[in-house]
Amino acid sequence: MSEGQNLAIANVILKDVYGDINEQINNATPALDGIKSTARNITQVGGLGVKFVAHVGRNTGIGARGEDEDLPEAGNQQYVDGQTGLKSFYGSVRLTGQVMAQASQNYQTFADVTAEEIERIRDDIAKDQNRQVFGDGTGTLAKVKTANSSAAATLALDDVKYLHVGMRVDVLLAASLGNAVPTPAHTGGYVTITAINKTTGVVTFDRNLASSVTVGSAVVRSNSTSSAQVNNWKKEWTGFGAIISGTGVLHGIDPATTPAWAAHTKDISVSGVAQQITEEDMIGMVTDIAEDGDKPDVIWTDHGSWNGYWKALEEKRRYVNKVDLQGGNRGLGFATEFGDLPFKADFDAPKGKMWFVNSKKVNLNTSRGWEWIDEDGSKWKQVPRRDAFIAYLRSYSEISTYRRNTHGVISGIASGI
Repeated sequence: MSEGQNLAIANVILKDVYGDINEQINNATPALDGIKSTARNITQVGGLGVKFVAHVGRNTGIGARGEDEDLPEAGNQQYVDGQTGLKSFYGSVRLTGQVMAQASQNYQTFADVTAEEIERIRDDIAKDQNRQVFGDGTGTLAKVKTANSSAAATLALDDVKYLHVGMRVDVLLAASLGNAVPTPAHTGGYVTITAINKTTGVVTFDRNLASSVTVGSAVVRSNSTSSAQVNNWKKEWTGFGAIISGTGVLHGIDPATTPAWAAHTKDISVSGVAQQITEEDMIGMVTDIAEDGDKPDVIWTDHGSWNGYWKALEEKRRYVNKVDLQGGNRGLGFATEFGDLPFKADFDAPKGKMWFVNSKKVNLNTSRGWEWIDEDGSKWKQVPRRDAFIAYLRSYSEISTYRRNTHGVISGIASGI
């Protein structure tokens, strides 16, 4: 059978095996529960982008007057324009020519191999997107906590939960992070992680880094080569780390000039030392948010902070409420005067933080969900000069909020583990 016929069969199997891969990926990202996926805000803005109007102030044309006094001057609601673009995401599946030949020789074997690859790439994409929900859009996986005094193949990092052996990364020097293209701490392209000590946070790479790796240098995913820097720096979703902040321009709106465009933040640490979370801290955050006219509908945190909350309950309650979550899950409910909030721990949430999210005010804007690139009629492309084939997945999307002050975050929380 000809290679063309093998490809035709492979395309059919790929479609049959993966089904609706977009739905499968989204269902495996728990932090996206309740966040609305929509294309209604997509407009053409020199390319795909999102434009919206944010309400940031009330009408001042009201007041009480005495007899025969001037009536209040007319006022109007205060609005500002926001805008954000879409980010581009990709995944790929690679099969050798010998495996491809089995499309005609042994249909089931090929289907089994393809199913395994699709399942793995689906899980990898879902895991990475879930991490990005909590990120700040920079793509930072970890930061250097101890400077290198000499060239070495090891670094001590602040957290290694997002790293794994075999991952290709760039280590971007702290002093250059403000540049359009930050400077890597190595030459010749990306470095590969060969070992991780989860206890000490020390990561080993496949070759030495420069001696000038300073505290705060960032580790990001990479496919950089000796001639081109290609990595995730500032190309990922604008996650909670950027959205739920009291400072920094978001969607073109600056809270320094538009105070209503600031999320609620509270650091409970003392002199840099994390403290045990209390119910008072959490109730205070919900109340502060509600005072601005709305309230969160879910709390996300890491497992250490979640256990810390349980410790706070030990002497105060004999039981807590349970609430139903999307997907048929049940979780701990945090009781407030505004009703119970689902309180959920996520392995991808950063340590020591609780995110109070109004999911109705957050959108996952997308012009197209995850799909195979097949404009040329085939999902499989031959690797140049190789007896191998690749199928590429893509998605154009971005997370945004239309009311930043309806979210909040508590940081500096001590782990209860």
